[in-house]
Parts: sequence; structure tokens; C-alpha cells
Amino acid sequence: AERVGILYLDRDQQFFEDLNAYAKFLKNDFNIHQVSMLAFVDEIEKKIPAWQLQGADSIYFTRKHLNWHMRPIEMVNDFIADDFDILIDFSGGNSLPLNFVMKESKAKMKVGLRGTKAERYCDFILNMGNQFGISSFIEQLNSYLSNPKIR
Repeated sequence: AERVGILYLDRDQQFFEDLNAYAKFLKNDFNIHQVSMLAFVDEIEKKIPAWQLQGADSIYFTRKHLNWHMRPIEMVNDFIADDFDILIDFSGGNSLPLNFVMKESKAKMKVGLRGTKAERYCDFILNMGNQFGISSFIEQLNSYLSNPKIR
């Protein structure tokens, strides 16, 4: 893979920093040229956390960017049209706006969690049971991505 997309639901600064660290890890250890991140910040525009306002490879959208169906109408079109080699859903799979992005994405392979609403849009599904946490999800994901038998 040369280009990876990451979807996530903004939780807190630590989660954001963990995802940034993972993006750097993918670039350095897996030689991935581009890692782009898209976040849904479930806030009105005026309450955007400071950590979301930075980062060249990270964009976000808020409630202000949703229509009455809870579908994003702004900010995500370029991300959806991007033909990532891999799109990874770190949102937990139950965010309606992010599920729309997952469904509409032109990514070649979509990765998500079993037992979520986004599962039906995924090509590769990890079964984490009740132990979903970013570190365990990344650990499982890395074990599959680094396996040369999986293509």
C-alpha cells in the first residue's frame, strides 16, 4: 500500500495523538507515502478542540457540515473521491456520518470492526469482541498488514 486513509470519531487529545503516532508508524515502518486522516467532531463549529485545528494530513468536519439525514455535505468530498489503497475505520463503526464516508469511499480496501453498522461496507473485518481499544486494534491490524501471505 502506498496511500492509507483513516476515519475516526474525535474523542480527546490523547486519541488524536495516538492516531498521529500510528500514521507516522505507517509511514516509517511500512513505507507508506501518504496517510490522510478524517475526523468527525460531534460539536458545533465554535467548540472545535485546538488539537483538531492542526495537521496537514488531517481534516475534520462537524455537525455544521451535515444535512438533515446526518450525511456530510461539505469537507469530505475529496476524501471520499480519493482512491486509498486502504481505508481504516477507527471510529468504532457506529457513527452515521463516518459510515456514510466509509460507504461512499473509492478506497480499494476498507477495514473495520465486526459487529458494527459499518461492517457491511468493509472488505476486511477485525473481530475485537468487547476489547476494542486503539492499542489492541492497532496491534491486530499490524499483525495482518505485516503478514506477507495476505495480499
